[in-house]
Amino acid sequence: MSALYSHDKIKTLANGIDHSEGICVGLHGEIFLGSESGKIYRVSKEGKLEVVAQSPSQGILLGLSVRKNGHLLVCDAAARTVWDVDIEKDEWKVFCDSVKNVKLNLPNWGCFLGDGSYIFSDSGDWKKGNGKLVRVDTKGIASIWNDKFPNFPNGLALSSDQKSLFLLESTPGKLIEIQINPDSTSGSAEVLWEMNAVPDGVTVTTDGTLIISCYRPDSIYLWSKKNGNQVLVEDIEGTYVAAPTNTVLTGPDRNLLVWPNFGRWDLASLQTQLTGVPVLVF
Repeated sequence: MSALYSHDKIKTLANGIDHSEGICVGLHGEIFLGSESGKIYRVSKEGKLEVVAQSPSQGILLGLSVRKNGHLLVCDAAARTVWDVDIEKDEWKVFCDSVKNVKLNLPNWGCFLGDGSYIFSDSGDWKKGNGKLVRVDTKGIASIWNDKFPNFPNGLALSSDQKSLFLLESTPGKLIEIQINPDSTSGSAEVLWEMNAVPDGVTVTTDGTLIISCYRPDSIYLWSKKNGNQVLVEDIEGTYVAAPTNTVLTGPDRNLLVWPNFGRWDLASLQTQLTGVPVLVF
């Protein structure tokens, strides 16, 4: 299966990044990235890179989500904590570190639901089948939202109609859709695609196409009910596309695909014909 875009369409937006995996778009179009050593970078629209915060754990940071006050929710694998980070003051406060007094294992990626609650994957141990999804309600109370997909639940994203959640299990690779009940509890689920890959991140577009970025192979895929799976871009040499674990669609028309190359030290971009769904912010 040939890729829809060639390597010469990929541009480098910024470099000198310490193995970034987590990424999100800020309130003013800037991009935030986490790093392997606990740094948070801010990248301007012009590609200027600066360190704006440093985690107490100094360990790898995974999922990032922006809040309406400009803070970031940050999944810290080393601290086993989701932090609420005031970027301007470099202040780190615990948002969630346990469920009913049981410490989190590996908080990985999160997003807001329509009611303002926050769902994140607690991936568990690699190939141990002990992962789960956690929900933190608007009062700050954490509970297990879904434990039916324990095989390293990883990236997730809210559907455009806010009625379902798309989830990736990394090993073995699966794309799953979980219905969200009216009371925001977890509903019925369907496996949409069993993947011969290690998927990591999923991004939703306005036409229903999902962008799926992978730790392995060095590829970004598309999936839709209409077209099935397609290769958006791939790189068998791991140079232009190198463990592209997560993506965002940004820019004035939300059609610029941006991803950190976890296997290298740069932030890549690709102009596409896809349009991103605005991410909910609370």
